[in-house]
Amino acid sequence: MYKTHCDQVNPGDNVIIGLGDSFTQGIGAYSLDTWKSIPHDPARFNISGQHFLDEQAANNWVRQLQKSFLPDYKVINLGVNGAGNRATIREMYLNPLPDNLGNVIVILMATAIERYDFLKQSDETAGIDWHYKWQTIFPTISDRGAISRLEKEYVEQIHSMRNDALQFLFNICEAKNFCRARGYKFLFGSAFDMQINRNNLMRDLKEKGKYIDIVDWNDFITIKDRYSFMDMVDQLEGNRSNTIHDIFKRNANAKMPSKYITPCSHWTIEGQFKVAEYLYNELSSRNLL
Repeated sequence: MYKTHCDQVNPGDNVIIGLGDSFTQGIGAYSLDTWKSIPHDPARFNISGQHFLDEQAANNWVRQLQKSFLPDYKVINLGVNGAGNRATIREMYLNPLPDNLGNVIVILMATAIERYDFLKQSDETAGIDWHYKWQTIFPTISDRGAISRLEKEYVEQIHSMRNDALQFLFNICEAKNFCRARGYKFLFGSAFDMQINRNNLMRDLKEKGKYIDIVDWNDFITIKDRYSFMDMVDQLEGNRSNTIHDIFKRNANAKMPSKYITPCSHWTIEGQFKVAEYLYNELSSRNLL
């Protein structure tokens, strides 16, 4: 985690813990002046995630949830740009909190279910403050150097939509069990992956559909008529997209953000606020506060 993204937590504190990838870390949630300062191709420049950390820390949905709605809570933001669900959930083991806390709420803003994470080989390759400690692989044939060999084998020998679904269910169970053991409350939703809902995953499981309910779907944050939080924010722009790739294509050549979505297809400050607002209403309706 980045220290800029977290508060000091002491016994007795109420805490909101955010898990996820770049959408949770706060990629793209910058002022217009910052966007104007990006020299060229802002969509690609911004993806590195190592720029503008102070603005990411101030404007991500976890911090906005606290600032605007839950001022008596401390923030722990464990979002890691580019990571998969396996990694962000295990960040909780690597960043333990003190005992005897007040109300602790963990929200997983789940990322793409096909991502698979390993710890990098050594600290020297782990990035700023050990933040980028995870080597995430994707089921793709690409040219990313040596890691592409592993990704090629992942595509050819391991990956399937059924396995994606099962791995995701295992990840959610691990997060829930971690929280249950410590008395934390747990919810999960989808940042952008439109596959993440019970019906779609049931279909992906095929003959293994009996395992769909190893997850407690009461913990899932549904958004009426929408498949993900990005889908919700995209609707606020007046769009209706079938996939996250439609959103990427629409914004790829933009030099400046729209009201809610950035050139790198993340949430602006206003977009992050809309996510935080929805989450606050969800927490209130469930009497979790």
